[in-house]
Order: sequence, then C-alpha cells, then structure tokens
Amino acid sequence: MTKKKLIRNISDMLSFQKRFCRKAFTLVELLTVIAIIGMLVGLLLPAVQSARTAARRMSCSNNMKQCGLAIHNFHDIHGALPPSKFYYQYYTTTSTGNDSSASIGHNLITFLLPFLEKNSLYANYHFDKNWQNSANAGATQNRIVTILCPDGDQTRFCRYGPTRGNTAHDKIVEYFCSDYTGCDEISGTAKKTFEKMGISRSSWTSILKAANLYTKEDKIPFNSHYITMSGILSIKRNDFAAVEDGLSNTMMLFECVNRPFTFGIGRIHTDPEVAPREPIGGARWADDESQIWLHDLCNGTQMFNCKNNQEIYSLHIGGTNFLYGDGSVHFHSETIAPPVFVSCFTAAAGD
Repeated sequence: MTKKKLIRNISDMLSFQKRFCRKAFTLVELLTVIAIIGMLVGLLLPAVQSARTAARRMSCSNNMKQCGLAIHNFHDIHGALPPSKFYYQYYTTTSTGNDSSASIGHNLITFLLPFLEKNSLYANYHFDKNWQNSANAGATQNRIVTILCPDGDQTRFCRYGPTRGNTAHDKIVEYFCSDYTGCDEISGTAKKTFEKMGISRSSWTSILKAANLYTKEDKIPFNSHYITMSGILSIKRNDFAAVEDGLSNTMMLFECVNRPFTFGIGRIHTDPEVAPREPIGGARWADDESQIWLHDLCNGTQMFNCKNNQEIYSLHIGGTNFLYGDGSVHFHSETIAPPVFVSCFTAAAGD
C-alpha cells in the first residue's frame, strides 16, 4: 500500500467517526429522557403510596387481632370478659369526722397485659392502687407497640395539662397511649337520630362493658374484695354467652387513634387551643377513662372518623378497622348505613 493510499484510508476513517460517533446526547434528547423518567415516577409514586397505606392498615388489623386473642385468652382463664374499664369509688372518714371520697380505676389494657406478652409490666402493676398512682409508674410509663395503630404517631409528646394558668401547662411529657379501646354504647345525638330514622333497639351496648362501683348517696366503705380480680369481675359479670347476636356479627374493639392530639374530619390535626383543648382525655393505655362512646355524628349520619375526642376514629383513608367478637377484623367504610352499623355494634338486641 502506497503512502498516499494509506493517508487517504486514515482520512476516510476519521471522517466516518466524525459523521456517526457522538460524545454525548443532544439537549433535546436529554430533556426527552428526563420527561419520560418524570412521567414514570409520577405513575409509580401513587402506587407505592397506596401500597404503604394498605400495609399500615393491614398492620393495624394484625395488632387488633392480637388484642382479640388476648381478650379470648383472658375469657378462657377467668370465665368472664375483661371490663372496658374498672372504676371503684369508696368513702373514708377523716380524723375530723368528715367524709372523703377516693377512687381506683383501671383500663381494659391493664387486664390484658399478660396475654400481650407484657408479663413484666403486669407484675409491676398494682390493682389495689389507682392507675395514676406513682407505684404504677414503672408499668404505665412504657410504650406498647401492639396497641398503637401504625397510621398514628408512635411517640407522642404533648403538654401536661390543658388549663391555662396551671404551672404544669407548659410541661411537655410523653403519653404512653393505646389506639384500641372498648366502645360502651350508642347514646346522645347518635341514638336520637337513629330513633328518628326508625332504628330501635332494646339494648344499645356493645360486647365489652364497664365495671363501675360508686354512689354518691350510699357512701360505700373500702372493701378489699373489689380490688381483686374476682371482685372486679363480679361487679358486672360479662361473658361471651351474653352476646346473643353472635360473636361473628358483633363488634368488640374499636379504634380511637392519635390521642392526646385533637383530630377532626378529614384526618386533620385541629387547633389544640380550641375545645376540646389538648391533651384530650383517655389517651394513656392504663387510664380508666380511655373507653369511648358513639354519641356524635357528622356529615349527616357519618358515625366515625368525625373526631377522636372519645369517639370512634382512625387515620385510615375512607374507613376504620373493627375487631369482632370472634377475633376477626373488618374494615368498614365511613359511608356504612346506620341500620347495618347498629346491628353490628349491639351485642344483644336481637338483630
């Protein structure tokens, strides 16, 4: 090959590379790729968020099933259901001869501790003292993940008291809470509205009942029997046999999520300075005031997810999980018809 021919071949190769080889994308191509990636991300994000939401709701359902199993185990051991709350008010006579009242109260969760694998907390909990007594602090000041809905805050710090002028008002403390509780009955505005709709029941109560022993007229002296498990269960003895409408047809445990913070319609954290001011009551898992009622409605006849102040409330989109008496968990929409809901709620109304 001559020198001239070699130079010409090399020149042709360089010309080919110049024409067909590029070092980078053009700006238009780069913007096109970015736009396609953006579209794909936009399509995938809602699906990912939806999957996460479903996973949290499923985790909440599993937590409620654990609580249901604990209630059934308690029933198997004691032959009775645990009370949704226990409250014992008694009177003592002071050295000056005046009558003075005192009380002891416990929440549903305190009775379930050994069945939720919290034996150490149960061993440190004193049923002969009120849940707020300092002797119970070693047990009550512990977070129990099983009774927290994953959609709610897992760690909740809130001011100590809602009353302005109170020296403790600005004190921020952790609230060791439960998002699952008993709902005693349908009452108030809800009951009146249902009755006007022609919904009538002989009983408006659910499966779990409160065990209250107090009277302002008859001054009951302290009786150690009523701080024993047999004494507590004897106040209002209740068992699964009393659920005449069937365990698989009747709700037993309910959500009331994210107390002590105030939440309203649309899963919105409402103004903490507007009544009911934060912290709202019944937040702590040992608090005997933790149980709730259904007495208010919103959006006409919507029965839950209206507010979390002692009402059925969840942060799940569109509805709430309910634990039934047979241990199953069902998700019901906020738009459930009142007659259907009442039939599922009441334990012995013949429906």
